[in-house]
Amino acid sequence: MRLGTFGSMSAVYPPPQVVFQAPRLRPPSGASAETLVLVALILQVIGAAVLIGGILFLFGFAAFHPFAFAWLVVLVSGVVGAVALLFLYFAYEYSYLRIQRGEYAGAQAPTLVIGILSLFLGVIPGILYLIGYVKLADAIREQQSPATMYGPAFGSTPSPTPAVPQMACRGCGRVYFVGQFPFCPNCGQKLGS
Repeated sequence: MRLGTFGSMSAVYPPPQVVFQAPRLRPPSGASAETLVLVALILQVIGAAVLIGGILFLFGFAAFHPFAFAWLVVLVSGVVGAVALLFLYFAYEYSYLRIQRGEYAGAQAPTLVIGILSLFLGVIPGILYLIGYVKLADAIREQQSPATMYGPAFGSTPSPTPAVPQMACRGCGRVYFVGQFPFCPNCGQKLGS
């Protein structure tokens, strides 16, 4: 007895098991906090690049034009550059990555500390970190509130959308929302009465 090509395959091979994962709902304030911290990080990377470029210039200047305290200038510049790179690492690891993973409560304290310290190193990144800290508090509040605030809860039915009145153009018959256009974009006839 011969079965069809597709019939025999479905009898021999079981259907694949599909594991359904509920979509991870992300509060809008969490996305805003992530964007603010990312912009602050980018500005700090630019500042660190300028700082390290200046340090390299001082190394070169001290190598070709030695002066009495060149070693001290090079040492201080190297320490400042290392602190700037360490600061960037902590900001990325403890603030940005935690926000990306949705650990808003865990990212809140490091973001505040980094924001306060950044006010002394660069005003704009510090302000962005502090605004990101406020957005993290909003994201925590949104996570604790019912999911319908920023998306439907898993397993719930979406709320019905209110009916929007529509009207058809008398010239061509196309349907538009009431008040969407004063004249039909297709034929140019006045919509409404």
